[in-house]
Amino acid sequence: MLMYILGIILAIAASFTWAVSPILYRVGATDSALDDLISNSLGAFTLAVPFVLLKPSLNGGAWLYGTLFAVLGPVFGTYVFLISLRYADVGIANVISYAYVVLLPIILLVISPSYLAYAWPAALIMIGLYLIMGSGKGTLYGYFMALLSAILYAFSFLALYKAYEYTSPWGGIIFIRGGIALMIGALILKIVVEGFRFKVSGKVFLAGLISYGVGGPPLYVLSVDYAGIAVPTLITALSPVITEVLAIVKLKERLNLRSALGFIAVIIGIIVASLIGI
Repeated sequence: MLMYILGIILAIAASFTWAVSPILYRVGATDSALDDLISNSLGAFTLAVPFVLLKPSLNGGAWLYGTLFAVLGPVFGTYVFLISLRYADVGIANVISYAYVVLLPIILLVISPSYLAYAWPAALIMIGLYLIMGSGKGTLYGYFMALLSAILYAFSFLALYKAYEYTSPWGGIIFIRGGIALMIGALILKIVVEGFRFKVSGKVFLAGLISYGVGGPPLYVLSVDYAGIAVPTLITALSPVITEVLAIVKLKERLNLRSALGFIAVIIGIIVASLIGI
């Protein structure tokens, strides 16, 4: 029980670090989403490489699932999300990209029917996110890319679930995901699509340092180790809510009824999911 509570706390902490990313992406984005992906990955790489000193188990299964965890979500998932921000309203694109909280429990049904219990609090969380941020305009292409990001991240988290069978979170998953696979995957994608030249954004690098270097591994990875895959992943939906709260505080805006209902829905969904996981 104590370890489960620790996992919840770590997931909440990860959500706070992830909440910074959209703001830094927005103000620091370059003309190329792939350049921003390189900057983001470089931040994660900087903090992940030292974990090799822990001498983690790096067997074939660890490399396979650790690489899939990195490439499906942080590489391709983040890349298409960065594209979506160029064609769609930031608020709605952010909401759609978090559809993985609903998709993951459905995907996990192949492992155990018990994960279906998390689907309805996940749906409540999505409704809350829409109430908070669902305004603005954008193109169908932009919203499709946001949904694709959610799908890629859902399968990325499934790969993470499998990675624990082959290595420990302390070192193995963190090193493979952030230190090697994420950086190499981002570089390969950049070179194949746009060539060898790239521009590093200081703000996007900082986003990677905070969100992927601290928030992804180790906070989120460890939270999954302590509390399972379902509940910590749903808790990460707090991230856009925190971003919105920060924006409201900074701009000194008043909270309207719609947003207030959205906040309540998200919190209830997370609380219910957490209670299911006990």
